[in-house]
Amino acid sequence: MPFNRGRAPHERETMNVRKKSRRPPYTKPARKRERKPVLTTAQLCVVAIVTVLVFVGGSIFLKITSGSAYDISTHHDLQLFADFQKFHHAMNGTCLGEQGQVIRNDGIPSTLDLKKYTLSKGVAIFIVAGAPEDPYNESNPFTMQAKHKKSDTVYEYSFATDTIIER
Repeated sequence: MPFNRGRAPHERETMNVRKKSRRPPYTKPARKRERKPVLTTAQLCVVAIVTVLVFVGGSIFLKITSGSAYDISTHHDLQLFADFQKFHHAMNGTCLGEQGQVIRNDGIPSTLDLKKYTLSKGVAIFIVAGAPEDPYNESNPFTMQAKHKKSDTVYEYSFATDTIIER
C-alpha cells in the first residue's frame, strides 16, 4: 500500500473517496429580456374593426331572417286557410266569409268568427273579392290576402288560379 504509508488507519480509508459538494456552484442569473406587448396597437385596431363588422353583420342577418320568418308563417297560414276553405266548400257548397271580412290574430278583433281556427301570432287574412257560393268563378274568383303586422309583404291566394302570389 504505497499511498497509505505513515498514516493513521482511519485516514487511510478516507483517502481514496472523494466527496462531492452538496451545492451546485453559484451561477449568475440570466438577464431579463424586455417583454414585448402581446398585441400591438395596429393589431388591436384590426381586432376592433373585425368585431364591429361581425356585430353589424349579425344584426343585419337577424333582421333579414326574422323578416323572412314572419313571411314564412304568413304564407303557411294563408295556405292552410285556403285548404280549409276548399274543404269547407267541398263539404258544404260554400266558403266561409264575405268580401271585406277578416280573420286575425294581431290584437285586433276578427270580423269572421271561427272559434276553433287560430292563425299564427301577428297574421291577418282578409277576404278581398269573390262570392263564397261560387269561389272558382273566373271573372270574380274568391280571393284572400294575408299580411303579418311586422312585415310589409302581402300574400294573395285566388281560387281561380289555386296559387299564392307575393305582392
